[in-house]
Amino acid sequence: MTKIIALNRKYLAMVASAFVICLVGFLGFSLWHNSDASVSKINEIPEIKMLGVTVEPASIVKDLTYGSVTLKGAQVITTKTFDLIATFQNTTANKMTNIPVELQVSLVGDDTKKVISPGTLPALEPGATARVAFRQIKVLGDALGKSATAGQHLMTLRIKPNPEGGVVQATEASFRFTVDSTVKAPVAVKRQ
Repeated sequence: MTKIIALNRKYLAMVASAFVICLVGFLGFSLWHNSDASVSKINEIPEIKMLGVTVEPASIVKDLTYGSVTLKGAQVITTKTFDLIATFQNTTANKMTNIPVELQVSLVGDDTKKVISPGTLPALEPGATARVAFRQIKVLGDALGKSATAGQHLMTLRIKPNPEGGVVQATEASFRFTVDSTVKAPVAVKRQ
């Protein structure tokens, strides 16, 4: 004997709907949980904090116009070579040694023009600050008062991990600046 089982479409649709609602709820909870975890990682205090960067000779902030393009509040370096001094702070309760620091300068829009300068902080006590100086950095392009892109540089400072020295976390900071040797620095900036 053969038995025929009849399913009522109304009950099948209700079960399928309940299953879909549960699946959507589970996915929503999973995504909310993952996004919450990534936000908390972003807000963590780095092991080594970058407190400041100084450029010598001093850069100036100025609006630059090249043809129809205006760069508002551009950070301008007016020389072909400069020094960069970065200040770091140990935010942990542990002493760190042999901390690898790297400066990368690249010309925006041209990946072939890139300079990488390695450096090392010998030691950094808990809460202490230290400076690393990168001297005589040569610029990779010059706007020469004509091009909005020819003099744009991207500078990236990196602290690389060194577990043996107590540095577990990588830290990175980037900023852009424009090199234009035709811009005249104010007299007060030249004296510093």
